[in-house]
Amino acid sequence: MESPPMFSDPEKEIEFVKRIVALRFPIYDTRVTPQAVQFLVTVDPATMEERFEDLRKELVPQNYIPFLAREGGEHAILVQRRPEQRFVSWHMNLTLLLLTIATTMWAGATLWEAYAGVPWASLEALGMGTLTFTVPLMTVLGIHEMGHYVMARRYKVHASLPFFIPAPFTLLGTFGAMISLRDPMPNRKALIDVGASGPILGLLTAIPVAVLGLFLMAADPRPAPLNPGGNYLVGEPILYTILSMFIPIPAGASLHPTAFAGWVGLFVTALNLLPAGQLDGGHVARAVLGDNSRYASYGALGLMFVLGFAFPGWYIIAIFILLMGARHPPPLNDLSRLDPKRYGLALAVVAVLVLSFVAVPLVPIEPRIGLQFEEPGNPDVAVPALAANVTNQSTAPYAFVLRNVGNLETNVTLVLERGSPEGVGPNASFSAVQAGNRTVAFEWNVTSFTLNATESANITVTLDATDYQLAPDLLWTFHVQATAAVEGFRGVDADVAFTVRVVP
Repeated sequence: MESPPMFSDPEKEIEFVKRIVALRFPIYDTRVTPQAVQFLVTVDPATMEERFEDLRKELVPQNYIPFLAREGGEHAILVQRRPEQRFVSWHMNLTLLLLTIATTMWAGATLWEAYAGVPWASLEALGMGTLTFTVPLMTVLGIHEMGHYVMARRYKVHASLPFFIPAPFTLLGTFGAMISLRDPMPNRKALIDVGASGPILGLLTAIPVAVLGLFLMAADPRPAPLNPGGNYLVGEPILYTILSMFIPIPAGASLHPTAFAGWVGLFVTALNLLPAGQLDGGHVARAVLGDNSRYASYGALGLMFVLGFAFPGWYIIAIFILLMGARHPPPLNDLSRLDPKRYGLALAVVAVLVLSFVAVPLVPIEPRIGLQFEEPGNPDVAVPALAANVTNQSTAPYAFVLRNVGNLETNVTLVLERGSPEGVGPNASFSAVQAGNRTVAFEWNVTSFTLNATESANITVTLDATDYQLAPDLLWTFHVQATAAVEGFRGVDADVAFTVRVVP
């Protein structure tokens, strides 16, 4: 390979490049444009790809970029100067890696806090969160990006080391990772090989991580949070559902951080395989569909904007892709075709996308508060009124249930209030209040306690008619008023009429 000379004469520079091109392709015309030099050449289809690849490997290191195109029925090689490139040093890769480890450690600690019920700042949460979430997640992301890196180097395409993207104070702790391809893709084979290598290796890593997480859940199931309001449910892709079918998990079990890391790996795989812009799926689509891949890209972006109504995160992803460019640039050699093996690889990529994709990745559990009165022995059936009997010159207990039908821990104030005129009819007062398995203190007509989501309170009221000698079937009315209060939410009142009938 000739050493790249320093040119002051454009004609000598053109002759230098022409001599290198002519060693591979017979030139029958040369045209000079402001952007490039165009050499019209004769090609042999049997050797075209090999010869052009040899030309690329010689010109690119000398800061020239060749393109093989077909214009007006003629084959042309266009050569232009490579723009001066400036790259950040490896120190930036290392800094971002350390920051991402720190942010995913924080995310892992909060996940372990929710799973094991220990403070996120404790040594247990930090250590177990790192072991069960940070390590598997960073492994999946790292192997994904190294798949791209190794394959790019195989094609002599200059690529950066992975740039990990920290995301402080988010559920995942990271926005993933990426490598920077500093050379154009040489041909369609390289597009599909480089594009598919990362997701496939990432998937092969995410599957055992997900299986391990499901085994850990099955071996030591932890109950889901008592008060899930404000948390999220994860949408399950088909592949995750299939895996969970072979590892039975008890109902109501909390998601293990390692199982969540595997889920993230599947989601990242699907996200990268969307046929949009310069995502991995965009590389594959451009290799298979050529310039028609722009329609697949526009369709994928349109789908993201539609899905954004259910999961706003799709808007952010779509805007990012638009900023990077919705249309994928062609490779340097866009004329060579794919072989059957690459078409099979493309079909495998489509299958992986279908199995890993989930339209709504995270479903927020809307916080809600609410109370309802129930009769003992008839749970979950709200009653609009309570009715009791009392005999003259006696007392009688009456029991009912108050249930938290919201999904947040709720502070409850319960008031028993006379509706009939004072001094007429029997008295009523609280005599026992049991909230869950806790005995609650009370005054004669007021009590306060806390109920977790779905938890109920068993309340007993004493009806006192010892000082009365009244005609039968007379009615007295009380009201039982319950007020629910949660920080950040307005109170919710439940009111039930409590009618007392005098019997002989």
